[in-house]
Amino acid sequence: MMDALLEVRDLYKHFPVTQSFLEAVKRESREVIHAVDGVSFEVRPGETLGLIGESGSGKTTLGWTVARLHAPTRGSIRLAGKDITRLQGKDLRAIRRQIQVVFQDPVGSLDPRLRVWQIVGEPARAQEAISKAELRARVAEILPTVGLPKDALDQYPHEFSGGGRQRLSLARALIVHPKIIVLDEPTSALDVAVQAQVLNRLVTLQRELGLAYLMITHNVAAVRFVADRVAVMYLGKLAEVGNVRDVLERPVHPYTKALLAALPTPDPARRRVRYRLTGEIPTLIHPPPGCRFAARCPFVIPRCIAEEPPLRLIPGPSDRLVACHRAEEIGGVKPEELIAADAGAAPAASGST
Repeated sequence: MMDALLEVRDLYKHFPVTQSFLEAVKRESREVIHAVDGVSFEVRPGETLGLIGESGSGKTTLGWTVARLHAPTRGSIRLAGKDITRLQGKDLRAIRRQIQVVFQDPVGSLDPRLRVWQIVGEPARAQEAISKAELRARVAEILPTVGLPKDALDQYPHEFSGGGRQRLSLARALIVHPKIIVLDEPTSALDVAVQAQVLNRLVTLQRELGLAYLMITHNVAAVRFVADRVAVMYLGKLAEVGNVRDVLERPVHPYTKALLAALPTPDPARRRVRYRLTGEIPTLIHPPPGCRFAARCPFVIPRCIAEEPPLRLIPGPSDRLVACHRAEEIGGVKPEELIAADAGAAPAASGST
């Protein structure tokens, strides 16, 4: 098996909750938000790992922590064999050449007062002493790579469409020739036609430059098109990791099943039935001791409430990691069994509702 380019092991990121004045006076211990809680995964060279899950599941926090925009609470991050977990100052700045981020909001992440050559060239200028003429030349060289004209050097971000601004963000990431890019919802602010253009460009760049991507998104169709593997995240933990086709067509974890069952279907005659999630979503300040999905799971048993399931390998034709005590038992409930032409059939599994 190919060595991992990015290797994350038992990663935690907790944020302290803001205290009131009275709590501070009493010197009460500060509670924390468990945004990322013991996550492990890897990304191989030239591979795309899609990261999906509900809003608030910790996907963006995980991506930003991996890119060292957040300092990890504990755990380890290795990039190209180098431990970058605790790097600071110029050592951390040097590692930025290898890992870059394309942010979700192409408007908020681009300084409206700067011209294109300044915005796109900023990472290169941060890494080395470079003249204005050389910087403009480098930016002019990278712009066609993302589908923008060379003569756009002196334009401002507001002169571009949403897709154009996202291409600027991508060019800014590429200017230092990284090995891996964290794509944080790269198509969320774009219409469908422009989404397709951006995704095609990402695939082309990956093939030509040998890039690896960690793609954070709600767009399951985009993951299906771009990703090699997919990881499903729920309340700070990974629920399921595997080959993109296996996970999206034959999900094992109950949360993955529910997530995919909630997607709209193009056939109005087919309705999804009897796999509704009920119960309260646990708080990330006081997460439950067992499985975090137990309060909403239709397959829950007492063990799920008392004991946290580890992310473990499930035997099968391909590698599949699933954090569920009943994975082997309920894995046979297929996505199409959660869909019926009439409100008749229901998943035939013990504990379903």
